[in-house]
Amino acid sequence: MVAGKSDLQLPLFSLPVTDAQEYCSSVLAIKDMETWWFLQIGRRWYRGYSRPFEDYEGRWWWRGKPQFSYPLDLITPLDLPPRMPFGRSLLGWQCPVSADFANSSLHFNIVQNLADYGLQSVRASKRRAIRKGLKRLEVSLVDPMDLSITDEACAVWNSHVRRTSWNVQCELAVFRTWWQPLVDMPGTVILGVHDKDTGQLCAWLIARIIDHTVFLDTLASRTDMLHHRPNDTLVFVLLSNAGRLGQVRYGNFFRRSLNTTIEKFKQSMGFETSGVPARVHLNNMTKFIPTFLRPASWERLRGDWHE
Repeated sequence: MVAGKSDLQLPLFSLPVTDAQEYCSSVLAIKDMETWWFLQIGRRWYRGYSRPFEDYEGRWWWRGKPQFSYPLDLITPLDLPPRMPFGRSLLGWQCPVSADFANSSLHFNIVQNLADYGLQSVRASKRRAIRKGLKRLEVSLVDPMDLSITDEACAVWNSHVRRTSWNVQCELAVFRTWWQPLVDMPGTVILGVHDKDTGQLCAWLIARIIDHTVFLDTLASRTDMLHHRPNDTLVFVLLSNAGRLGQVRYGNFFRRSLNTTIEKFKQSMGFETSGVPARVHLNNMTKFIPTFLRPASWERLRGDWHE
């Protein structure tokens, strides 16, 4: 049961948890695998740009853009500037720090305390949507090696891309190439929702549970099944189950974007985008790229958001 609501039956799952060392090692063990799946599809000559690496203090980082890095742990402030291996972060980096060391604000979508997450955490309109979804949909764990589910998952992805114009559509053979290796990545869970009447796969969600954080990696849904509210259902079920894990406290839905529709959805599901004190560093030889050639990107790095 959730939040004291006796009429809301929450599907319960045993979710895998890993640490940063094990997760990042699994990414590096697969050729060209990106740190997150949503970066995997559609890349060309620069495939593998986001692959994780360690700094000299043993912290793990990933690159949100080629040669620009964020720490995997976006919760714990760094006390000192990181010492980066040569060639790993040629443009620069940004990380959370104490307020007196900050020169910017870092805007990621974060749920601060999953232990308290429930219906009261989402907006009223979403509560109705979640109730509807749990009545009409069946949530289950997805095995990436199940070829029948893989074929449906590819169709869902392509429907999602046609609707949103985000990323690119994918042929089934290529989709399988990047979908099936998920089985070998610790801390990875794939949730799917099927229509109870037809058995059709409506949507799926890839998540990574690393140390104290559950990362919502990729969410895709069929356009003709949105009336069942699969996106709301998947996110709520995942976060509610993650909140049952004692060591997992935070939810991370990645950096705030310029897509207001996506950002409204994340906020309605309980994610906060208020900036945390951060330090952004651009290397001297390349700092003209964002500051002069991409001033809007430089403003976003500083945390200067214009509604």
